[in-house]
Amino acid sequence: MRKLFAVLAALVALTAGLTAGAGAVASPAGQSLAAKAPFDRAFIDAMVPHHRSAIEMVRVARRYGLSEPVLISVGRDIVASQNKEIGQMLTWRKRWYGSAKVDPDGAMELGLSEHAMGMDHDLGELRRAADVNKVFAQMMIPHHQGAIRMARLALKRAQHAEVKTLARAIITSQQREVRLMEPYASGKHQH
Repeated sequence: MRKLFAVLAALVALTAGLTAGAGAVASPAGQSLAAKAPFDRAFIDAMVPHHRSAIEMVRVARRYGLSEPVLISVGRDIVASQNKEIGQMLTWRKRWYGSAKVDPDGAMELGLSEHAMGMDHDLGELRRAADVNKVFAQMMIPHHQGAIRMARLALKRAQHAEVKTLARAIITSQQREVRLMEPYASGKHQH
């Protein structure tokens, strides 16, 4: 009987140690269960760099000759709306999680690849492009589709109403911008 209690005590101690030791229990994705971030924080940590990437894409496209009025207008809207959204998300992150500093690995919690998030682009393509307008549209469309994917996840999983409201706004604005850019990406726009 004493041996049974000793074995049970050892098992309880081992279980407690594994639960307390954040890195000791790994999820199937190889991440610590204790380190799993709340969805809203992961969403912010994914969407802030995503928005910054879109703003940088606009900046580079402008520098290398973005000239179609529709695309210039879309670019202006992207910079204005996404800068505002970045400010909102960083304010929420500080208020809800104690820091406005984005975790560079935080996006992994969403379970989406860089490709699924539209983050696997090369800005060098814009620098080398013979038709900056076409390449910009071809790059920004999948980038927007990635943001829409993340926003749809947020509608299902976000804990804060503010995140769900932002997700709806992202879906609406970026679907509209995708529709505006599609003719330029395919080369079917009228001059």
